Parts: sequence; structure tokens; C-alpha cells
Amino acid sequence: MKRLETLFALCALALTAAPAVAKGPGAIKFDEATFEVAESAGQAVITVERSGGEDGAVTVHYATSDGTATAGQDYTAVSGTLSWAAGDESRKTFAVPILDDTVAEGVETIHLTLSSPTGGATVDAARGTSDLLILASDGGSGGGGGDDGGGDHGGSGAGTIKFDQSDFQVLENAGQAVVTVEREHGEHGAVTVHYATSDGTATAGQDYTATAGTLSWADGDESRKVILIPIVNDSIVEGSEAVHLTLSAPTGGAALDGERSSAVLTILEGGRNGDDDDNGNHPGQPGTIKFDERSFQVIESAGVARIAVERSGGDHGVVSVRFQTADGSAKAGEDYSAVSTILTWGNGDESRKIVEVPITNDAATEGNETVLLSLVDPTGGATVDATRGSATLTILDDDGSTSSCVEDDRTLCLAGGRFKVEIVWRTSQGLIGAGHGSRLSGSSATFWFFDPSNAEMLIKVLDACNGFNAFWVYFAATTDVDFTATVTDTRTGIVKQYTNPSGRAAMPVQDTSTFATCGR
Repeated sequence: MKRLETLFALCALALTAAPAVAKGPGAIKFDEATFEVAESAGQAVITVERSGGEDGAVTVHYATSDGTATAGQDYTAVSGTLSWAAGDESRKTFAVPILDDTVAEGVETIHLTLSSPTGGATVDAARGTSDLLILASDGGSGGGGGDDGGGDHGGSGAGTIKFDQSDFQVLENAGQAVVTVEREHGEHGAVTVHYATSDGTATAGQDYTATAGTLSWADGDESRKVILIPIVNDSIVEGSEAVHLTLSAPTGGAALDGERSSAVLTILEGGRNGDDDDNGNHPGQPGTIKFDERSFQVIESAGVARIAVERSGGDHGVVSVRFQTADGSAKAGEDYSAVSTILTWGNGDESRKIVEVPITNDAATEGNETVLLSLVDPTGGATVDATRGSATLTILDDDGSTSSCVEDDRTLCLAGGRFKVEIVWRTSQGLIGAGHGSRLSGSSATFWFFDPSNAEMLIKVLDACNGFNAFWVYFAATTDVDFTATVTDTRTGIVKQYTNPSGRAAMPVQDTSTFATCGR
């Protein structure tokens, strides 16, 4: 009994000594000691957080001031108020417009300040101030992987508005997706455009938060703008899912791009690679049905894409599954012909089945587009693989620019100048910019994103025509930043985009099949 009393006493002491949960209105601070933005990015998105308590409604004033950067020349001064309701401890953001000039001036700084908190909140002593670093772009208006052939970016009209690529990716556990929109072929006058998300195979409220709003460009502004889409990280194994993105209702005389006023955001399951194949034979089991690859590709002029589906883990009994296509950024009837068909395996049959998806060869310069593939309604006791019951077919555009590659700070011309290489990057905070290239040889180069002394990627385009009848694209990137690398064969117009979603360490690429174009 004495030991039991002692145990109770120790437990009571532990409970008494446990620290109390922090209460009160909390402290407000910048979530980074410093922020960075490329001069060409158009704007910087600054994040502010409330921590240590969420009692009551509170506000704080924010403002910019000159460091080595000058308001009106390097950036637009901003100030305003951020508000939190009672119980709200979410992050808040404000945007600082960045002006891309033609002066090579190195890294410049903007001071950021939080002040005048209300509701009993305090400003964090260490992080009530921060600096925004503007990383020099050495002039030029940019034009990364999203541009289709350049065009007159200094036009006198109001311009055309479009997503800067047809397909975006985000990991399910990334928290939010960063989608970018650009204005090109004119910057005269103030213009706006409405944007909205809608369900593809992803469901608003379950897989992502529906988002809509308006993007605005001032007179003379041709920068990229950012849309942030919250992503829901659930515990369901469901494969890749798609969110449709749409631009509409432009104002100020601006027009929507005929091909890229819509796009697709693909949500990739975080932490799962979906390649845990079970190819063993399980006697008496009907097996699992799946695509034999997570993704497929076809050149637009090929006429047909051949998609392989396999049965594994058992071959007992007669089983079937429905194969069906759905629009990603590609549209049925315009870019491909929709397919819905039943695949059947007999008892003891574990062979691959092939489905042909007709591809439309048009003359529009539209970038790469995607078709969503799915396997549904299995019969005979078979199941559809949780991660490979869906896949993506990418239609590679062959109507890209065939004009000679012109090399500059953001565009490199490799393999004898035949291949144009460009990169656009995005951070999870909404910062965007173009990669800066540095040639190593006629076939290889490096790109840096934030600092010239810190290369983010090594890329090579090798002439393997002698023996392999193809050009090979290899790259390795030491980053987990969202990027899109666009490689264009200026002889054939074939375009291939290689993407990495934010938060995932970039995987190396060894593409030896896309550019089998030696004889053209």
C-alpha cells in the first residue's frame, strides 16, 4: 500500500509540474528571418504567423522600407494590416511587387517591419523585422519554360493572359500548390483576369480547397502572377488526382490565350512511389490489375498511344476491368479520342493487354498536354492496384518553335545549338523566377536559381545518333524546389517538359527515347 501511495504522489507531482498550455493573444512574427525573390519574379509573397496563443481577435501593421533597394525603382512600397480572428493561428501573407529593370546591380534588400499589434498581441522581438533580398536577373524580361516561341513581349496592346504551362504538379503533403499565370505580347493599360479551380478526379474539400479570385496587372506590368491552392493531405491511397484550372473574364482589353486559358494541377501522393510490384504467382488468386507504368508519353504526330495494362499476383479465373480516359489539360475530340473499353483475362492468363488511344495531330503550339487514364469496375474477384490504377498520358507537342535557338542568360542552346533549354522555378512561398544558365561545353550546362555561386542543376543534351539514333537528355538537380525544365528540339519542334513538385528531392532524368529525331 505504501508503494501505491508513493506512485500516486509522484503522478500528482508530475501533473502539477507539467507546463501549462500557452494561452493569450499570442506573438506575431515573420516566419523567416530573410526572404528571397528573383528580380524577374514579379512579386514576393511574405508570410507572417501568430504563435504562442490564439485568444481573441488581433491585428498587426506591416510595411516595407528601403534597404539598398529603392521604392519606385526596384519595388513598389506596400503597407497594410493583417488580421486574425479568435482561435485563428493560421499564416497570413502579403505581396510585395518587384520591378524588373535592365540594370545589373547585384543583390538588393528591402526592410520588412511589423508594428502596432492590437488585441493584446505582441510583435516577436527577434522576428518583428525581416529583409527581402532581390536577386539580380541582369536585365531582360525573362521567359522561362512556359513561353511558346517568344513573341513580341513589348507589344503596344493590352496583351494575352495564360497559364505559363499546361500542367502543374504538387505533392499531396506539400500543403499548397503554386500555379503561375503570365501576360505576354503587350503590357498597355491595367488588366485583370478571373481564375477558378474545379474538380477533375480530385474532390474539393477532400483533396484540395476550392480557390477562385482575380489577378491584376498594372500598366506596363508583364510579370508572372501566383495562385496558391491549399492541398489536403489525407491517409487514403488513391493514386494521382487532377484539379482543373480555368482563366476567364479578362478586362482592360486583354485576351485569353486560345490554348492555355485552362490547365491541370496533378496531386501526387507524397511518400509513396507506387512501384512495389508483386509479380509473384499466387495460386488460386484472381490477381491485381494495374497500368505497367505510372506515366506514358506520345509525340503528337504519332497518331496513336499504346497503353499497357497488366494482371499480377494471381491468374485464377476469368477477370475483367474497364479502361477509360478523361481530360487532363488535353481535350477529347480536339487533342485525342476518348476511349472506354473492357479488358478481359481468361483463367491462367497473366499477359499484358494493350489499349490504343488515338492522338490528334494539330498545328497549334500548345505545349505538352495530359490525358488521365484509369482502371475501374474489376470483375471476377480481381482488384485494381491502389497506386497504379490510374496513370497519365502526356502528349508531347511537336509544334514548338523551329526558329534558331538564341542563347542568353536564361536560354541555353545545346547539342550544336539545336536544342533550346529553359527552366522556371517556384517556391512553396509563391516566389517564382527563371533559371540562369552557364555553359560548360557544347552539350552540357548548369543552371542556378537564387545565387550564381550555387548551381541547382547540371543538364546535358548528348548526340547519340551514331549507334542509338537519338539525342539523350540527362540532368541531375540538387534541389527540392518546384521547377519545370523545357527542352525544345528546334529542328522538329518537339517539346518535352520535365517537372519536379515542391518538397520532393529532384530525381535524376535519363531520357533516351523522346528525341529519336536524328534523321529529321
